[in-house]
Amino acid sequence: MAMSDQIDNKFLVSLQEDELEEFLLRGRHQIRQLLRELINSRSLVSVHLLPGGLSFLSTIIMLSGGEDWIFLDTSSNETIYRRSLQAERLLCVTQLNKIRIQFRLSNFMEVSAEGHPTLAAPVPDEILRLQRRDAFRLQIPLFHNLKCILPAQENEHSHEQSQKNRKKSSEVPVIDISAGGLSIEIPLSKTAPVVGDQIAGCYLKLSGSLIGVDLEIRNYGRRILGNGKEVLRLGCSFVSLPIQIANQIQRYIYQIERELRAHEI
Repeated sequence: MAMSDQIDNKFLVSLQEDELEEFLLRGRHQIRQLLRELINSRSLVSVHLLPGGLSFLSTIIMLSGGEDWIFLDTSSNETIYRRSLQAERLLCVTQLNKIRIQFRLSNFMEVSAEGHPTLAAPVPDEILRLQRRDAFRLQIPLFHNLKCILPAQENEHSHEQSQKNRKKSSEVPVIDISAGGLSIEIPLSKTAPVVGDQIAGCYLKLSGSLIGVDLEIRNYGRRILGNGKEVLRLGCSFVSLPIQIANQIQRYIYQIERELRAHEI
């Protein structure tokens, strides 16, 4: 089964076709083990209709008894649901342990499973498992204006003085984001950040709600903005991210990808 469908969708992968071979998983046991891990982790799957350009979020419900068939949850949108039944192929994109996973389904059909309709298809013969994590990081469009709220830092003096000099929490822009972390820009300060330091009690203003995250500084560097102002960019990883929060971030990333793709059409 060729995986060339991914190559035409630059927002899905950034690899050339001759680079894909080392990332392809073809063993029957390994493929089914990976699918079981996706089921157990309840990973969100972005399902793209080919051709057509439509997509929807789904989950893998289960494998058949002989593990020869895969069952996906259908779209709640009636139009997309009907179009998915007419599509030639379904391109499925998800993440597991910060690694991008893609596979293609064909010869699928509507089947009732566990009391509701599903899309059933033969288990794919190969899965693309991208281990280049930098390929997944998504640049935040200006119109999204994603913000991260950093906690207040107390002065290291007496309690009375710290009450007087306590800094307020700060809201800083998020430059890019992935399932594994993000980059933020903060004002320059006299104290340089330390790689490995953790920033607990942060919040992401994501899709109208506040999501609590803990960050660990992985790298940093100075950057000059267009107005001449100099800022510090911090590359951070998420620390012990709960599966529910990871899914919310992944859902947000998929939402932006769909919006960017719609702007390109």
